[in-house]
Amino acid sequence: MSNLLSIKSKYLLGVMIVAAVVVAFAMFATTALAYTQMGTLRVGSSGSQVVSLQAALGVGADGSFGPITKAAVMAFQSSHGLVADGVVGPLTGAALGGVASGGSYPAGCSSSSGYSVTTGLPCSGGGSLPAGCMPGYAFSSTTGMSCTGGAAPAGPLAGGTGSITLTASGSYSSENVGEGDEDIKVMAVEVEADNGSDVQLLSTKVEFIQDTAGDPKQIWKYASEVSVWFDGEKVGSADTDGFSKSGNYYSATIPLDGVIVRAGKKMELAFSVSAQSSLESTDIDTDDWNIDLINLRFQDADGIVISESGDAAATAGGTYAKTFDFDSFATATGASLTLTLEDDAINDVHLLDVDDVLDTSHAITSILMDASGSDIWVDEMVSTITTNGETDESVIVISTWIEVAGVRISDKEDVIAGGAVTYNDLDYTISAGDEEEWIFWVEMQDVNGDLDNGDDVQLTVDTSGTVAQDGSGDTLTAAGTDPVGGVHIMHDNGIRLVGNSQVATAFTIDGVNNDRVELELIFDVFNYGDVTLYIPDGDTLTGTPSTSATTTAPSTTQEVGYHIQTSGTVTPPSAQVSAVLTETDDDLTLETNAYELKSGKTGTFNLKVTISADENPSIDNVGFRALLAGLGWATSDVATAAVVYTANLGDYKTNYATIAD
Repeated sequence: MSNLLSIKSKYLLGVMIVAAVVVAFAMFATTALAYTQMGTLRVGSSGSQVVSLQAALGVGADGSFGPITKAAVMAFQSSHGLVADGVVGPLTGAALGGVASGGSYPAGCSSSSGYSVTTGLPCSGGGSLPAGCMPGYAFSSTTGMSCTGGAAPAGPLAGGTGSITLTASGSYSSENVGEGDEDIKVMAVEVEADNGSDVQLLSTKVEFIQDTAGDPKQIWKYASEVSVWFDGEKVGSADTDGFSKSGNYYSATIPLDGVIVRAGKKMELAFSVSAQSSLESTDIDTDDWNIDLINLRFQDADGIVISESGDAAATAGGTYAKTFDFDSFATATGASLTLTLEDDAINDVHLLDVDDVLDTSHAITSILMDASGSDIWVDEMVSTITTNGETDESVIVISTWIEVAGVRISDKEDVIAGGAVTYNDLDYTISAGDEEEWIFWVEMQDVNGDLDNGDDVQLTVDTSGTVAQDGSGDTLTAAGTDPVGGVHIMHDNGIRLVGNSQVATAFTIDGVNNDRVELELIFDVFNYGDVTLYIPDGDTLTGTPSTSATTTAPSTTQEVGYHIQTSGTVTPPSAQVSAVLTETDDDLTLETNAYELKSGKTGTFNLKVTISADENPSIDNVGFRALLAGLGWATSDVATAAVVYTANLGDYKTNYATIAD
């Protein structure tokens, strides 16, 4: 069943006062000039375009867009099914283009037929307005009928007498609206026109209530605007400060612009809210809002205007009602910033190539900055740099900075004693959904100063020290444990392992006691220093074979160290384990005690470990693998190393090979 819809008294009173001024000013226009839209006009506009607009509307043509002109524009928009916002945009301009065409007709008329678009009076010059109408009214305050004889359709309507059926839509339910969010849809209804006629939707009435004790009840404290959407387009809106109050209920009738549902078709009408840019945290902690459809006004092809009922006014719940909630921007969007370690190639322990003359720069910690739910603005980061050997960080670490994609985003910050560093004024934004690698660099002193060979440096990012904001400007606390980079050891001259491969082979000889596995660790050693280095010729099984993957580093006299890991609890006796270190590389030269590797050269070694099954206990059907535990180097041909390399050896291991029965 349908019922009649009344306009809100507050809105009608304002329109009545201004429109009465319009009528008193000019009941008849002596000339009516053709209006051509050349740009958007609103209060404050002036010039010849405004003169043309005022002539078309039949108000005083003084060239200044003021309150009287705005009232006339709003009346015209209401009578033509447009959004009555008082702004002359493309749609309103196009409608005005056909109003004035010359002659002498009452204000707002282009002929002697119909009704004035500005006063609502007959263009014939006689008669009176319908009951409940005053000049400028769009709808009667007593009957709800059109004061201008029916709003002009926004397009051709086919058919005759028509009706609509409303159905609740499940498109939106329990939505979260964050502060500053715009046009968040919270309710929708399906509108179906019967087969008898196309229909134009003219206006709709919606209602809001918030009944949680202790939280404000006024919709305008939470939302700035309520809008209506049809087929992906905004077709109407109302500012919440104009809503009417009845108890704790707030409602408004929203005119709709150009909404047509064709005969036999079903379309969705959605309702959205735009939140205030700043919401009090105490207001949104427990608020629980309800939006409901009270009625929907439409016109069929016969020009009959009907109001279709929704739910009863000032009644909680109903067929179309939906609940929703206002939240902080971060809560509604899931805005977050998470810090984690990123690139192992940077974070794993390394030997850093420092110099005896020049200061050197090194990337020592890589982190992933993960922004979710919102663009995240980062203005400050904090790290702690620690050193060993030289314990005063300010003495050997000259400066530190942050790079993203090869571009420095921070100043080069000085490092103070204790190593605390703040990277200020970053002013950097990470787009929502992006993950970015941020690399922390240090500049180290040369070894002729206080920096000594063998000193180490480490950088830890303080997650809690990150100063960031989400898209609404609210402070955002970064998540994640503090990313800790590797302990990087510094040497002016040294080696670096740069590649490896492995071979694990099982040999079945007699199926009894002579079976074996051979585990080959093949690795490349690079001399990054300025002098020739020597890798002692020899190998040592460090530690005890076990199921553990943890290796024991060789001492300076143990040359190349390796570890045996077993797949079972049985471990081979030392007599069943043997190894040999060889090389087949032109860049390596075997001297008396060690292999010579010249500056800038890379040598390839093969450490072959053999495990045989010729003694008790039985190690049949047990798998074994070999792991590189470290190797030493010196600056002369000696059997005892000066430095033992143990950095970043996690990938230097064979697969398992199993001794057969």
